[in-house]
Amino acid sequence: MLKIEQLQIIYENFGLDVENAGFSKGLNIVLGPNGGGKSSFMQGVVGYGQPDIEQRRIYWNSQPLEGVEAVISYLPQENPRFKIIVADYLTMTAGNVSHAACSAAVENFDIAQLTGRSIEDLSGGEFKRVQCAQVSLENKPVIMIDEIEQGLDLKYQHEMMKWLRDEGNCRTVITSMHDAALALTYADTITLMKEGRITGPMPPWAVTSEMISACYGLPLKIESKAGIALVYHSGL
Repeated sequence: MLKIEQLQIIYENFGLDVENAGFSKGLNIVLGPNGGGKSSFMQGVVGYGQPDIEQRRIYWNSQPLEGVEAVISYLPQENPRFKIIVADYLTMTAGNVSHAACSAAVENFDIAQLTGRSIEDLSGGEFKRVQCAQVSLENKPVIMIDEIEQGLDLKYQHEMMKWLRDEGNCRTVITSMHDAALALTYADTITLMKEGRITGPMPPWAVTSEMISACYGLPLKIESKAGIALVYHSGL
């Protein structure tokens, strides 16, 4: 389990304060509005932005977690691009990986046609799939991805969510999202974040229309049809 005993971050006009939040194996999704603190939370867990972190006590399997390199694969919302072909980029952070593992990742993420191209030339969705393939090759016990659906079309949104759900069978996966319906359909737990404070983690069925309306500041309605969550503006 990844345990956030305390995480406090202070910016000029924003403060994040999270206490006693635990994330176990499974797909754990953080939902919330823009500026609510999702990215700050993810960065704080991995230790980015140290000058702004006032308190940080993070534990992995009851052991204090200072350096996260051996435990957490982290994919931020924005990642710089540089001149490197996809085939080399995939293994850049994974160490020694077998040819079979690389081939499987290329197939699983549908990027065979991209391996000879520079990452500078990829679309946003293509780059996101390459990044996710790279994360899969790192094979660490925790995966953290900020805004997994960003840049992906509908097909690949569902493909990446299925991948993360499968990864959750053997590791702790934490991702932030904006698409509440997609999150409620695939998640094992939901955490709502607003103004630097969290509610959760909790199972998706425990998230009420009133809770998600308060989180986003909109009159929202949650319904379920054949196991698929529907979230819509109830005031339209």
